[in-house]
Amino acid sequence: MADLVTLTIDGRTVQVEPGTLLVEAAAQAGILIPVYCYHPKLAPVGACRMCLVEIEGMPKLVASCTTPVKEGMVVHTNNARVEKARRGMLEFLLVHHPLDCPICDKGGECPLQDYTYKFGPGQSRYTFAKRRWEKPLQIGPNILLDRERCIMCFRCVRFCQEISGHEQLGVFERGNGQEIGVHPDQPFDSQFAGNTIELCPVGALTGAPTRFFGRTWEVAHSPGVCTGCAAGCNIRVDTRDGSEVVRYWSRENRHTDDGWLCDAGRFGFGFVNERRLLEPKLKSG
Repeated sequence: MADLVTLTIDGRTVQVEPGTLLVEAAAQAGILIPVYCYHPKLAPVGACRMCLVEIEGMPKLVASCTTPVKEGMVVHTNNARVEKARRGMLEFLLVHHPLDCPICDKGGECPLQDYTYKFGPGQSRYTFAKRRWEKPLQIGPNILLDRERCIMCFRCVRFCQEISGHEQLGVFERGNGQEIGVHPDQPFDSQFAGNTIELCPVGALTGAPTRFFGRTWEVAHSPGVCTGCAAGCNIRVDTRDGSEVVRYWSRENRHTDDGWLCDAGRFGFGFVNERRLLEPKLKSG
C-alpha cells in the first residue's frame, strides 16, 4: 500500500491515500465543504465553484473537488476569503432561482436551502425580474424539468454520459440563456432516467409519478428491497400517514446495485397502495 499523504486542513492533521481529492480528505476529517457539482461517482468538473478553499502558497482560491492532496499542503476552508467567495457564489445561484420552496419537492432536503442558510448572504442585491420558463417541462415519460431552478451543476448530463451511457441530456445555449434539455428527437426515456432526480441538488428534475409526494418532514423512511425483479436492489421506502407509499429512493449496496435504480423499480410501486394488507387476516369457517 502506498504511503499516506499528510496535510493540514483547518489546523487538523489529516492522512489520506495519494490521489484523494481535497473535498474527500476534508470529509474524512469531519470538515464540511459545500458542493453542488461534485459527486463521488462522477468525474470532477469544478463547475459550481462552491467548494473553493485557500491553499497556503497559492495566489488564488482553488476548487477542492478537482484538486488532489499533496504532502505538506496547508488548507483553509472557512477563513474570510473563502467565506466571501461562498457568499458570492450563492448570490449568483439565487439570481434567477425561484422562491418556490413551499411547493418544491426538494424543499426540506435541499442543499441550496441549507447552504444559503449556513453560508449565504442575508439578502439579495438583485432587483430585476427573475428569468421565467414554461413550468414544468416534461422531457420524458417519468421526468419533469423546472429549468429556472437549475444551477448548472451538470450532474444529470454527466450521469447520462458516464454511468447510464444514454446520452439524451445536454447543455444548450450560452450565458444567461444556458439550460439543460434533451437532444432533438430524443426523449429522455432511458430506463435509468430516474436516478437524475436523486442526483439533482435543487429540485430542477422531479419524477412525474412522484411529484408533490408530500413535505419531507411528513414522510417516514424505511429500508427495503425492490421486488420488481430478482436483482434485489436496495431501496428506501418513503411512506406518508403511516401506510401510503409515496416514493422509492435508492439505498446503496455496492455488490447489488451500486446505488442506482431502474425506472421500473423506482416508479413501479403503485400496486402497493391498492388493497394493501395492513394487519393479519384470519379466515374462519
